[in-house]
Amino acid sequence: MDWRRKRQIRNLADGILVQNVLHRPPIELIPAIMKQRGIVFEERNEDDEEFCGVYMVVKQVKIIFVNTNLRTSRKHFTIAHELGHHYLGHPLQNGAIICDSDSVFGKNKPEQEKEADYFAACFLMPENLVKQKRTEFFNHFPKQTTLFLEDQQLEQQHQLKRYLSDYFQVSMEAMGYRLDELKLV
Repeated sequence: MDWRRKRQIRNLADGILVQNVLHRPPIELIPAIMKQRGIVFEERNEDDEEFCGVYMVVKQVKIIFVNTNLRTSRKHFTIAHELGHHYLGHPLQNGAIICDSDSVFGKNKPEQEKEADYFAACFLMPENLVKQKRTEFFNHFPKQTTLFLEDQQLEQQHQLKRYLSDYFQVSMEAMGYRLDELKLV
């Protein structure tokens, strides 16, 4: 995915968030956005550990299903990812886009899966809010002096990721990727 497409996706996610008054974690906006877009949402108790989520359209009804058995942070990312397929207008195959662990974590991830992942990252962890919360963290992080400056920096980065991942309700891994991408660590 080139930088122009990334910018388009980032601007789309930012526009959705601005339209929905962003002053809280974006995950909290999803029910209202789904209602506004006419998307039916349902969690399904799937025994299949490979199944993460699906975006589908059946008789012009838009539906997002996610696996109930996913960790909460993984579930949040999957919901935003499926919403990304909707907003990005990705073509459906047999009326659906199914996201299993291979398409999510596989080495040959299709471009539309990369785009939906990027949408989810931009939506759940918008740059401006991440920067604002990062500043708040550093304003309140206890100043410590130690002979082992590198250890202190690593611990501070770990605490920052934990603070931000808790606020945005995403995994520390997802937050780490986002902070790296935004060049904030």
